[in-house]
Amino acid sequence: MPELPEVQTIVNGLKPELQGKSIKQIEVLDVDLLRNTTPQELNKKLVGKQITDVSRTGKYILLEVAGGSIAAIHLRMSGKLLLLETDVNTNYQRISFYFKDYEKKLTMDNLRRLGTLDLLKTKRDEPLGSLGLDPFSNEYNWENFQRIFDTSRAIKLLLLDQKKITGLGNIYVNEVLFKAQISPTSPSQKVSKQKQKKLFRLIPEVLTEAIENNGTTLNDYRDSLGEEGNFQDSLLLYGKEGKPCPYCGTKIMRIKQGGRSTYLCPNCQANDND
Repeated sequence: MPELPEVQTIVNGLKPELQGKSIKQIEVLDVDLLRNTTPQELNKKLVGKQITDVSRTGKYILLEVAGGSIAAIHLRMSGKLLLLETDVNTNYQRISFYFKDYEKKLTMDNLRRLGTLDLLKTKRDEPLGSLGLDPFSNEYNWENFQRIFDTSRAIKLLLLDQKKITGLGNIYVNEVLFKAQISPTSPSQKVSKQKQKKLFRLIPEVLTEAIENNGTTLNDYRDSLGEEGNFQDSLLLYGKEGKPCPYCGTKIMRIKQGGRSTYLCPNCQANDND
C-alpha cells in the first residue's frame, strides 16, 4: 500500500491545492529517503519554482515544477503525503514542502522509512522509464497487453511486476483475478485469450471503482487530508479467508506467493477454468 487507486486519490486531492503554488522551502528530516539527490540540490532545483502539475505514473506521485524538474515520490508500505497546517507536525514526518502565500505544508510521513524521493528531469528518467503499462495511459491497449503473457511465471506474480503492468499491488491483483475467474497460480502463457481479454477490461474497471471510493484503507493508507478510503467495503476476496465465496459459496483460501498472501476461491478459480 498504497497502490494505484490510493496514489491517484492523493493526486486528485493535491492537484487543485498545489498547482500554481510556489515552493518556498523544503525541509528534509531524513536524507535516507532521497535516492538520487541531496537536500541542497533539491532546494536548488525546486525552491522558488511554481508547481505546474501534480500527476501520477504507476505508484509514483509527481510534483512537476516550472523549468522541468520533477520530484517523484513513492510512499511504499506505510507512507502518507499530507496537507497540514504549517505549525502541525506528525510523528514520522520525513520531508516537508512549504509554499509562498499558502498556510499549509505538504508533509511526507513514513513510519517504516521505506518511502523515496527521486529528483528527475523528465518522466522518461529512471525509475519511471522502466515502468510497464499504466492502465490509464494511451499505451494500455490490447496489442501491448497481450505481449506480457509470453512467460511461464504465475499470472499473479506477472501482474505484480511493475515492469509489466504498473500500479497494481497485492489487493487489486487478487480482486481482478477473482473477477476474471483465473487461478493466481496459473502459468501466464496458459491463460486463454478469452481470459486475457477479460483481465484487460477488468483491470481499469476495478481500479476506477476503487478511485471513485477514494481507495482502500486496511491499515495505514490515508488521503492527502488524512481521511480513510472506502473501497475496503467493496472487496470481494482480499482478506476474507474462510468466508464463503460471493459467487459460489465455497470457502475462500489463502496461500503464499512470492512472500505475499494470495486469496482465491478454489472452485471459481480452478486451473482448468483458464
